[in-house]
Amino acid sequence: MSKEKHSQSDKENFSSAMPGVAIVAEGGGQRGIYTAGVLDSFLDHQFNPFLMGLGVSAGAQNLLTYFMGERGYAKRAISELTAAPGFFVPYRWLGARGVIDLDQYFDATVLDPEYQLPYQRISKVQRNRQLTFVATNRETLQPVYLEPDKNTVLKYLKASSAVPFLYRSPITINGEQLVDGGVSDPLPILKALDAGAKHIVVIRTVNKDTVQSSWRQRVDALPIRRALPAIMLDMLEIHEAAYSRAIDVMRSPPDGVQIYTIAPEHALCSHAFGSSSDAIIDDYEQGRSAGLEAITRLKASLSAKQGNKAKKEELA
Repeated sequence: MSKEKHSQSDKENFSSAMPGVAIVAEGGGQRGIYTAGVLDSFLDHQFNPFLMGLGVSAGAQNLLTYFMGERGYAKRAISELTAAPGFFVPYRWLGARGVIDLDQYFDATVLDPEYQLPYQRISKVQRNRQLTFVATNRETLQPVYLEPDKNTVLKYLKASSAVPFLYRSPITINGEQLVDGGVSDPLPILKALDAGAKHIVVIRTVNKDTVQSSWRQRVDALPIRRALPAIMLDMLEIHEAAYSRAIDVMRSPPDGVQIYTIAPEHALCSHAFGSSSDAIIDDYEQGRSAGLEAITRLKASLSAKQGNKAKKEELA
């Protein structure tokens, strides 16, 4: 087979959605720059075999731009928009505006010509794939799974990203007050399994050996974490239980399920918020390298999956 034909075959095999193949992206604020690097490597190599995508907070934003083919957008949004004056201001802890200004951030993605994102294309994406954002019902602390279209995508993204006590208020959708999906389902692997996924790629924003989740690290960074209100303590309990369940499944997947984890080899240099530009660049490059390395292994695994399916069909 010629090199040209081989490349065309790769494109056909790994740029179209494959049944049972899912990708899960963890949140992490600015640490999502690592995920942006991974996904940009995927886009560079026209690698998107995922029928399903489930993202939490920054992970939801990353998966949206990936599924829309907007290479480099997430990198710019994280390195520039979340570093813009007024986005993250710790002394606004008690103010009405909140510590992080998601309104400023998302307004830029609609109104600023430099950062406009063609949100309307999400409806086309959803015809061939299933992209889901995770949020949390603030009253029940149960996960809420949102499937965006061109009319709802912006509000759903904001709901998934609304960090309690850092953003000024919950987002109301269908009568429910919603906050950051990391509270109730930080790694929505079980949701992917429920939807029929058999091959799941999980992109983390914490070192694979780290016992604390990214959301827990964000909470620990709160200015008055020693005087947290009761609801925040409840959120932590729910979050850590969900996080533990997901880690258990990753370590011991059900029969017939493969879970491939892409995670930093060492702790990321960036923080959830307030990171230096050098830290963000370093973490992006680490993600790019990890994504490039993962492609080869994932293609081999998916090729084996296709081969096994073909054999079963022949036997039938």
